[in-house]
Amino acid sequence: MVSADGLKTWFDYQLLFTGLAIAFVCVTAAGSRLVAYLGTLPLTDLDIEPTDPTFALAVTGGGMLVICLLVALAGLLNRDQQ
Repeated sequence: MVSADGLKTWFDYQLLFTGLAIAFVCVTAAGSRLVAYLGTLPLTDLDIEPTDPTFALAVTGGGMLVICLLVALAGLLNRDQQ
């Protein structure tokens, strides 16, 4: 005979996997729309070359800024309350 706790655990995992599948589909659809939108932007009119070192430095700097902000946020959230 199946126990109630086992059935509850199975149901919890089914909900978790269903939620993850729905989240994956939503993120994929949103990413597709974002890429389609970015493809319509007139970046070629601004003379921005993806191979230009300035462009690479700007992208790298933006990434480093995001990483630094995430580290600072993690430090603030993990501070011990006394």
